[in-house]
This record gives sequence, structure tokens and C-alpha cells, in this order.
Amino acid sequence: MFKPIFFSMTALSLSFAQVASANDYSILVEEGAFYPEITYLAPGDTVTFTNNNTYSIEVIASDETWTTGSLATSMDYVLPISAETALAFGLVSDAEIAGTFSFDLAPLGDVNGDDDDAFDGTDGLESTN
Repeated sequence: MFKPIFFSMTALSLSFAQVASANDYSILVEEGAFYPEITYLAPGDTVTFTNNNTYSIEVIASDETWTTGSLATSMDYVLPISAETALAFGLVSDAEIAGTFSFDLAPLGDVNGDDDDAFDGTDGLESTN
């Protein structure tokens, strides 16, 4: 008698956990760039593009499957992310200004490849010997 109720409660809690895990990200479109240029996210998340330029812009996916439409100064566009969302995007008016989404985990430590700033587990620790 309790098994069906327990199963239903478990299924319900799992569905809430999936919904609760979605994140919202912001991308600012500034003079000549997207900030951040790479956004690490997952399907189910949303991204808000905000136009911080003094003129209207339009952001479009590299495969043209989605677009923000024309965004006037200070306007926002919310893009829901799915597994099928094109990950590369740019400005319609200037293809050189581009950004990407990534379903990979965000890098930790050294992102420049020079290993100078990488945390090695001993940074900031001094020997007491």
C-alpha cells in the first residue's frame, strides 16, 4: 500500500529537482563584444541578452535557428536553452563580434594555458618547518 505512494513522492521530488536546477545567465552586449564571451550552461537554463550599446543590435545563432530580433538600447531578450540550441552566435551587423555557449564544465584555475595562475593546492600556504 505504501509502495505506490512512495514511488509517486519520489518521482515528484525528482521532477522538482530538475526544474530547480535550471540557472539564469546574463550576457551583456557592449561596444564591440559579448560579456562573457563564453557562457557555460546546461539545457534547461535561460540566457538574457542585454543591449548596452547606444544603438540597436541583433544577435543571431551561427546556424540562424534563433535570433533576438532588433534590441534597442537597454532592451533584453531571454533565450531558453535546449540540447538543440546553436552554441555559436554573433551580431548580425558585425560577424567579427561573436560569442559561444558551452555545455562543458567551466574551467577551474588556469584558463590562459600558461599555468602561471593555476592553483596547485599550496598557494598562500607557507612552510612551518
